[in-house]
Amino acid sequence: MKAVISLGAVEMKLKGVDNSERAFKIFYDYSSSEKVPRLEYEVEGDEGHFRLSNDKGGDHFPFPGFGGNKDSLRLELANSVPLSLNMKFGVCDASIDLGGMEISDANFSTGVCSFKLDFSSPNRISCDNLSIKSGVSSVIVDNLSNARAREVEVKGGVGSVKIDFGGKLKADCSVRVKTGLGSLDVSIPSSINTVIMTPESFLTSVDVSGFYSQGGGVYRSSVKSGPELKIYIDSAMGGVSIRSY
Repeated sequence: MKAVISLGAVEMKLKGVDNSERAFKIFYDYSSSEKVPRLEYEVEGDEGHFRLSNDKGGDHFPFPGFGGNKDSLRLELANSVPLSLNMKFGVCDASIDLGGMEISDANFSTGVCSFKLDFSSPNRISCDNLSIKSGVSSVIVDNLSNARAREVEVKGGVGSVKIDFGGKLKADCSVRVKTGLGSLDVSIPSSINTVIMTPESFLTSVDVSGFYSQGGGVYRSSVKSGPELKIYIDSAMGGVSIRSY
């Protein structure tokens, strides 16, 4: 199934569920019927096309702790359906758990957003690519090794980015992380064969713990066997923290 989700201002939750009868379920609570997203679903051959979008969602809402009510939407997708996922948010508070699903590729784009992505259990298939692009955002990615992604791209504008490579790395993975103004925290299990290339700039402070330096901003793990995790980091201004655990 190809899923394209484009939403304005919303509190969004998505997760995979065991459901052999339905490809998806949607639960929503919107303050106005005019803002309720439009759903389109059709089948072409043996592939489903799912589209969820709204044109009247507005562009702002109070974030948690600021008071007020937010429009909210919860989407459940069947674990057993292979999925190509493309999601775009304007202003959001999004929590996405793709654990245990069949994700062939996934792309996320956010404006002003609190965004959390988790692979709480391993992806059932290999993922060709995973991309996250954020504007002014707080981005948290957990258990990224479980994504089984060959290529990962994370671009952060202004804000904080936290990436944890928990889970099991089953194949080589190339990761490129580029941030503008803000902080970047990367956590990697000590059991993963890892090579890290970090920025060398007086505008960026880099703190690396649990890896040994090969010079020139290159760091390696003590483990050198098994699938390789290769991470390229480009940070314009801010702090970069990398640790092994």
